[in-house]
Amino acid sequence: MKAINPAIEDMLAHKKLSPVKIEQLIFLKKLVDRVAARPYLPESEVEKIESKFGVKPDVVTWGDYFQTHIAAEHWEKSDEEFSTIINTIHFDLIAAVMIFSNKSKAFFKDLEEAFQAATNSGKSGMENEEINHLHILMTYYNEMGLKMSAFENKDFDFFRQYSEDRAVS
Repeated sequence: MKAINPAIEDMLAHKKLSPVKIEQLIFLKKLVDRVAARPYLPESEVEKIESKFGVKPDVVTWGDYFQTHIAAEHWEKSDEEFSTIINTIHFDLIAAVMIFSNKSKAFFKDLEEAFQAATNSGKSGMENEEINHLHILMTYYNEMGLKMSAFENKDFDFFRQYSEDRAVS
């Protein structure tokens, strides 16, 4: 496994990413690849792309996806802001597995319906923001195949500390 995805090597060559951002991106890729039970691209899709173009795509795993997306979207932010983004993703992945593990199909259906209603209402507000955020977490949980067993004690320690820090600020 490459620590830095080839899709963002050009950013490294042009020094668009500080050492702190590079370290954070490596952490993010390792974290996401460790906890995602499902591939970003199924092997059959990778094979189709390789047979059509002669090379495998750079973005194959969820770790690849998150690393390249965050690098491309947030490279101009300060190191502190960038680290906050990485920490928020880490927190959200843990929150997703904590919220959605062992929930009934009805729970998922109800959230999907609430999300659709919030989207169709065109209204903004705290309740709609919370529903939208829960929908993002549900999407992570379902599409990545998150399982409680993939997370380590250090992840839950981070989650508790991050929650406490956010409650204080």
